[in-house]
Amino acid sequence: MSGIELSPLHGWLVELRRDFHRNPEVSYGELRTSRRIAEVLREMGVEVQTGIGGTGILARIESRRPGPVVAFRADMDALPLQELSDAPYRSAVPGVMHACGHDGHMTIALGVARTLMEEEWPARGRGKVLIVFQPAEEGGAGALAMLQSGAFDGEPIEAIFAGHMHPELPVGHIGIVPGVCNAASDSVRIRITGKGGHGAQPHRCVDPIVAGAALVTQLQSLVSRSISPIDSAVLTIGQFVAGTASNIIPQEAFLNGTLRTLRPEVRDAMVERMGQMVKGLELTYGVKVDLEIIPGYPLLVNDSGVVEMARHVASDYLGPDRVHIELPRMGAEDFAYFLQRTPGVLLRLGCHNPEEGFRYALHSPHFDMDERALDVGVGLFVRLIKHRLGPA
Repeated sequence: MSGIELSPLHGWLVELRRDFHRNPEVSYGELRTSRRIAEVLREMGVEVQTGIGGTGILARIESRRPGPVVAFRADMDALPLQELSDAPYRSAVPGVMHACGHDGHMTIALGVARTLMEEEWPARGRGKVLIVFQPAEEGGAGALAMLQSGAFDGEPIEAIFAGHMHPELPVGHIGIVPGVCNAASDSVRIRITGKGGHGAQPHRCVDPIVAGAALVTQLQSLVSRSISPIDSAVLTIGQFVAGTASNIIPQEAFLNGTLRTLRPEVRDAMVERMGQMVKGLELTYGVKVDLEIIPGYPLLVNDSGVVEMARHVASDYLGPDRVHIELPRMGAEDFAYFLQRTPGVLLRLGCHNPEEGFRYALHSPHFDMDERALDVGVGLFVRLIKHRLGPA
């Protein structure tokens, strides 16, 4: 692939993506988004099943000849974030923004469907393609909700693909991770109970803020001093809530955080050490501490065989110098639930303008993409699907 080839669908793809971007919806609230997707699919003549796992959609494109079943997944939800871009297609919904590229993922999936239909694949191909539009990736486990709905129980899916915008790479490049691709996530909730009282009489109180501040500092030593430097773990306390006034020592303090790990053994070690640290805090500060670990998304593990196939197809399409073998990321992804059931791969789609370089990361209020990534995504995933289905 020399340069970046724009497909005949480029204008249509851009229009769709910008419509999604202007009208973002958060997890399990993707009502307009779902209606729009179903409308576009039905205009193509694609069979559509709606309301799966909440607002999810399953599109089926079946050929006349039997063959494998292959799936492609796109997530739909936006983030509760105020967009700070001045783009003419910026979000029209206050406090909600497509800052993780899901508007692009949906657009690519619709582009894949349209390409297959316009190439008359149902009449000429073999097997079946399932295109999955999934709600609530951003913490709502929409993938699990769709799987638990039973909609896939009669579908012997042999391989599943997904893509994610990756602003660290320029448009026209992709990243592939063999094996573990994204971390497992756990929520950490801590309640510290002391003895409230007057801020001028701390000796008559048991201050949960002082204890909590010490705990936040101590927790940061767990990764550096309890985990091997060869392993990876992240423990972040993102919320510390306590008190109502400057002269009141409160009764309680609340800490919320996230734990990310790439190996179950590391997760278990981190949880054990947190428990020990909490007991030490109780003895040192005279407080009572309740520690709750809430399991989140599992490890996302790409299948080695599908990875190798994807690397080969992507190298032929984009050029081998544009296909990068990358390391795992500590961000979690609920595509992991699909991969627990079906061999597949999550590919990272480069989306920054090479003339501008990398500017804004995912989840930034300024995030945007080079929209040529839409064409690259459609071309790549159509090729992957056809390759996996085999010759017509």
